[in-house]
Amino acid sequence: MQLLISYPWWFIGLCFLTGAVYTYLLYQSKWAAFSYKLTAIVRFLCVSILSFFLLSPLLVQKSSQVQKPIVIMAMDNSQSVLLNKDSTIYRTEFLKTWQNAKSILGSDYDVQYVRFGSQIKPTDSIYFNEKRSNIGQVYDYINNTYAKQNIGAVVLATDGIYNKGNNPLYKTLDNKATLYAIGMGDTSIKKDIILKEVNVNAIAYLGNEFPIDINLSAYACANKNSLLTVSIDGKTLLNKTIDFNQADFFQHLSISAMADQPGTKHIIVTMSVIDGEVSKVNNRKDVFIEVIDGREKILLTYNGPHPDIGALKEAIKANTNYDIVSVPISEVRVGEISKYSVVILHQLPSRANNATAIINTIRTAKIPIWCILGNQTAIDLLPTVSAVAKIYNNQGRMNESQAQYNTNFNTFVLEPKTIETLAELPPLVVPYGSYAASDNAEVLAYQKIGAVNTKLPLWAMVNQNGEKTALLFGEGFWKWRMADYYNNDNHIATNEMVSKTIQYLAVKDDKRKFRVHPSKNVYEEDESVRFNAELYNSSYELVNQVDVKIELSNREGKTFRYTFSPFNKSYQLDIGSLPAGIYQYKASAEGIPDKLNGQILVTHLQTELLNTTADFGIMRQMANKNNGYFYKASALDVALQNIKKNTSITSVSYLEKKTDELINLKWVFFLLLFLLAFEWFIRKYEGGY
Repeated sequence: MQLLISYPWWFIGLCFLTGAVYTYLLYQSKWAAFSYKLTAIVRFLCVSILSFFLLSPLLVQKSSQVQKPIVIMAMDNSQSVLLNKDSTIYRTEFLKTWQNAKSILGSDYDVQYVRFGSQIKPTDSIYFNEKRSNIGQVYDYINNTYAKQNIGAVVLATDGIYNKGNNPLYKTLDNKATLYAIGMGDTSIKKDIILKEVNVNAIAYLGNEFPIDINLSAYACANKNSLLTVSIDGKTLLNKTIDFNQADFFQHLSISAMADQPGTKHIIVTMSVIDGEVSKVNNRKDVFIEVIDGREKILLTYNGPHPDIGALKEAIKANTNYDIVSVPISEVRVGEISKYSVVILHQLPSRANNATAIINTIRTAKIPIWCILGNQTAIDLLPTVSAVAKIYNNQGRMNESQAQYNTNFNTFVLEPKTIETLAELPPLVVPYGSYAASDNAEVLAYQKIGAVNTKLPLWAMVNQNGEKTALLFGEGFWKWRMADYYNNDNHIATNEMVSKTIQYLAVKDDKRKFRVHPSKNVYEEDESVRFNAELYNSSYELVNQVDVKIELSNREGKTFRYTFSPFNKSYQLDIGSLPAGIYQYKASAEGIPDKLNGQILVTHLQTELLNTTADFGIMRQMANKNNGYFYKASALDVALQNIKKNTSITSVSYLEKKTDELINLKWVFFLLLFLLAFEWFIRKYEGGY
């Protein structure tokens, strides 16, 4: 124990001097009586101690702490664990031994339980009901939660099957704890028919055929057969007998269907069950396809050849909703302009090829324009596209400018990875000057010239009197596309920027005062179903003062009612996960006569049922990588006894230093209280008060 003060030690003498002076002034006339001499001493001590506290004394205490070795019991809670002949044993004897680990190991160990599946949770309650298995998250959880703690052992019980997260072999325990891998499940090949994949496009266009690709497998089913059935919205499309001619069977089938009606189509693919099959649930797949009536036609017209044109075409083609036509401005047919949803002007307007007249025709037809500027653009003619596009004091000069994302942009939302990529893209060649769009547009990205962040727009959106315009004030998009692939091994970022710009231009303005839409139309059954709602007043300002409600009904006729929560100026609703099925929704807002209808789809999650054969090989590798051991589930008690025998798993003693202000000690308070009370009593008794 050590006492520290932040002042020189001779200040303590001043504290005693203060106590002596105070006591002398108070008791000098009564010093003759013995009782007052006693009270004077008490007052001296009280004032001196209180003065001493003004020096902010600190008390440093050292104590020895002993931490028991922590044994973490991590159990796989996924469905695949029970898909074997030992499922009853796992639910009874094995689980009993698992939950008795505390008593088996004894008081010398700090036993802590977690279970994992799609998520990890600290508990010893096990249900074997989760539909995904993420073994790698166990390592992350332990490394983050128990950093620098005395972890003696990690007992990991699983079948080695993972279908979410990273390969657990890429993970290690930071604190070098010993891993005891407990193998559950059955490594033998079981009789099972599995519909591994049923793939369809996200959308199909009305009147077109679309493919349905089916991958199916069968194990230990040689010389058996099963009936494959494909139906769309309850109507049978195909019945086909599949003969399994070998024990390890795989087949790929591709069939075509006609998109004959718009809307969401429910496709069901099933395989009939054979005797002795271990799992029946993986014999069915539900998928959905959205049939839409026509694609948006995009006209890309240009002043002259440029590598940006090819890059833009590829980015637009990535979205199958768009049909792109690319022609020079000299070949544009004025009479056909009205059939396009969006016109992209590359390095236009120009002084040649009647470009200004064509742009006026486009504006008269109220077709949205995306104007992309460059060296060939006639800057002084830009107001023919939009008054906001005007650039002052250009004088034919150009700059190189990188993109600086505008965090206040809210016309549409880009993925975080796209925003991150945007900052890393090479500079575009942009016109020099002052931009009218600086104050009159929604700016997606500003210009960053060298190391200077400016407020000059690089990519902007304009909506004036119902005329939509997008402006990209620079050429060199082809460099962006190459850099996107170099950095990310894909074109997702540049595709998204182009697709969402065109989507903003092509979408017709929604003048409804009440709008409701789900975050997406198709969910898996372990995902949270979320809705957003917007309500506008007569001035088309967002408001959220009234109740917004929604009713969901499934095909069994059950109805579920929810109320939205206000969020910023709109509404949000998080329902959580729902059972698989098709749900019709009907939304209403207080004071609004219109009710909005729609549909969401929740698909079955069968990931755990696609592979039911335990993988003890990966578990042995995990154990070897973490200086551990592998045991089968029947030897769990042996593993626990070996933890007790492992001499490297011991308690750790460490010295802890604790610093606290002396005034915080309770006994000091009670001492002062006693002294002051004693003085008061004597003075009262002697008639001094």
